[in-house]
Amino acid sequence: MADIQAAFFDIDGTLLPFGAEALPASTVDALARLRKNGVKTFIATGRPPVHLPYLHALDGIPFDGYVTMNGQYCYLADGTLLYSQFIDKAALRTLLPYIQAEKLSVGFVGRDFCLFNLINDLSRDFARELQQGTGDVAARIEADDIYQLSAFLPPEHEAEFLRRCPDCLAVRWSPDFCDILPAGGGKPNGLAHTLAHLGLTRAQAIAFGDGGNDVTMLQYAGIGVAMGNACAEAKAAADYITEDVTHDGLAHALEHFGLI
Repeated sequence: MADIQAAFFDIDGTLLPFGAEALPASTVDALARLRKNGVKTFIATGRPPVHLPYLHALDGIPFDGYVTMNGQYCYLADGTLLYSQFIDKAALRTLLPYIQAEKLSVGFVGRDFCLFNLINDLSRDFARELQQGTGDVAARIEADDIYQLSAFLPPEHEAEFLRRCPDCLAVRWSPDFCDILPAGGGKPNGLAHTLAHLGLTRAQAIAFGDGGNDVTMLQYAGIGVAMGNACAEAKAAADYITEDVTHDGLAHALEHFGLI
């Protein structure tokens, strides 16, 4: 059996069922048992730090650290920064005329803010839930580092968007929008820097995910677990496919690998 010392968990669709307000009881119990057994636990999410306080489903559940913005901003529970990588400002300047002309709604995400150029029917609920508003994104690009974009557009428009935003890539965990990262970005960067800080190897990590943005993380970790509700690409990348998030999938997998 692998010597697993660290576990990384996506949030949406993995820890938290889509549309739910609380984690399944079996998931909460499994996380507590895992930590009691000495395995360090980490969030690995596409969400930025500014979103997490609004995600009350995680209230009271301890984690040792956070891989946020798909690996672009990673830190320990005490706030120690482990890794950060932002999008080149020149690429963002190139993008602005295109999203203005096409009237695309894009969230510009920094360490402690998410500012939209405009909010439309696609992004309205998202922005309202997280209390995000619109503003002068051109000025914000110059003043602050932008680690990620939340681009509200269908998959078939991703290629054109990326053509207008050089040296970036798109990952998706929601049908409504994709996350835009610097080229070479992704959750494995966060895992690598977190594990290095702990003095661990990737073989000592297990990762859980369900979305397109989890594919490279599942491939990177010593053990990659896809939820039963995962997309086909995540399942193909995984070493093990467990039950759905709503059917005790996380607990089932941890038991399967003898970790709880």
